[in-house]
Amino acid sequence: MVCGRRASDHTDIELHLHHLVPWRMAGPTAEENLVTLCGTCHKGLDPDFEPALRELAGLPGPAAGLDMDNAEFDEEVTRCRALAGEVLAQRQVP
Repeated sequence: MVCGRRASDHTDIELHLHHLVPWRMAGPTAEENLVTLCGTCHKGLDPDFEPALRELAGLPGPAAGLDMDNAEFDEEVTRCRALAGEVLAQRQVP
């Protein structure tokens, strides 16, 4: 999105998913809040909240917090903990 490099054109590129509205600002992990950036652009993005990226990506909607009660984050933490518990339980079975 920023530098224009594409994985199909550059074998050395490492693509990252970037939250347009960061998790710390209650941004969800949803298609309308994600863009791909090369690793270099992602690491160099400062501040991590850059509303112009939404326009650059051609995405509709405002660049504002979308999950004010942090419900999605809480659901993901619960899901991750359950998955970790399942993996640990399977390892303990003789």
